[in-house]
Amino acid sequence: MQTINSKQFDLLRGFYAHLYCVYHDGVKSDFGFYAEQLDSINVPWSVQNSVAVLAEDKASQSKYLSTLLAEQNIHVKQ
Repeated sequence: MQTINSKQFDLLRGFYAHLYCVYHDGVKSDFGFYAEQLDSINVPWSVQNSVAVLAEDKASQSKYLSTLLAEQNIHVKQ
């Protein structure tokens, strides 16, 4: 199990939304910005990659990101 804190989760929500729009709505990507921000608050690459994979699945929009992460055994520490 991996654990992330609420600050990391908040940024991951923005990252997920950005990726979802890039993959499904043709929005221009800004991966460099998110990579820098996520790395600066020590979000593990494995978690970043999990979020990227989740965003590729259009059906993922029907669940909260916290639920999707929990299904990947990634939990948010409150």
